[in-house]
Amino acid sequence: MQITGEQALAHLIAQDSDTLNLTQTDHEQIALDDLFAALDDHIADTNLMHIALTINGGVTEGGTTLTLETNVINLPQRYTNQLNKLIWPDKTDYEVNLYMIIENPEVSQSQLKIALASSVAAYVDDPESVKQKISTWFDTQFQVILTQQAADASAED
Repeated sequence: MQITGEQALAHLIAQDSDTLNLTQTDHEQIALDDLFAALDDHIADTNLMHIALTINGGVTEGGTTLTLETNVINLPQRYTNQLNKLIWPDKTDYEVNLYMIIENPEVSQSQLKIALASSVAAYVDDPESVKQKISTWFDTQFQVILTQQAADASAED
């Protein structure tokens, strides 16, 4: 799937992406099925997509936020000032990609990690392998969080 720079900027500036927020109380069993169902419902939309799953209140409350977004640049959609500088309005062939984002105080100094899951076209062609990649990536990031939390707890003792 491709989009023009002008269309991408219009979606980002108007903040009219398809948005869904899911919540979960803990991260023992992450409910990625709901995230994937929403992804399947919105992946082919002409709007950009933002699906967030907040766990334990999300990153703003010391928890975790998992996000799947479509975008043309590997920055979260909320970074409109930076995206305005990086997206050229006259470019006619931006590839729309699907990005995985995790936000937690333990994942990095900026509390944010972002990675490419696939292009939207690749997801439409083979959704199961992309879903497996997303699951594996989120699991790996949760292991980093749990390891860091255990290290922090033992340092306090």
